[in-house]
Amino acid sequence: MGVVARPTSTAPAPRPGLGPLLFDCARLLDDIAQAEVNREAGRRLLTPALVRLLPHLSRKGIRPTELARRVDVSKQAVGQSLRELELMALVELVGDPLDGRARLVRLTPEGLAAFDHGRDALRFYEAALAARLGPGRIRALCDALGRIHAVLDEWTAQGAPHREAPPGRRRGARLPTRRK
Repeated sequence: MGVVARPTSTAPAPRPGLGPLLFDCARLLDDIAQAEVNREAGRRLLTPALVRLLPHLSRKGIRPTELARRVDVSKQAVGQSLRELELMALVELVGDPLDGRARLVRLTPEGLAAFDHGRDALRFYEAALAARLGPGRIRALCDALGRIHAVLDEWTAQGAPHREAPPGRRRGARLPTRRK
């Protein structure tokens, strides 16, 4: 007996929304850039856990507890990642000049150089995307994302609009809860 062909749907697949596209593109670009930096180092220098901290680090410094809050992980997990970064001489822990009991984590000169190197890798891939898709599209995307960022930043500071609960469901019903 032959194989019976199933009818195929002619309806186009639904387009992913903005959030899933942004998250997936960011993840893929991050994976590619991490692989590049690791390839150039000749070893696995960066892990996703370490890369997640980088946007929050600077030469000015940040308290480890604030860093943990920003990336939404435990203080212990941040502490472990900071020890790894310290062993690579990318960060240092120093006393907080505003509070002698607290400590700040800040990028070392080597850490700043590594941060700049990572940013250069991202610029390279942005240029490669512009060459492939057209510089106008990349400029338009960056402009749109800049405007989206401004609105999201405003919502973060002032409160985002809230959607109404779907008909037939009261707010919070049948949603999973976080176990402690």
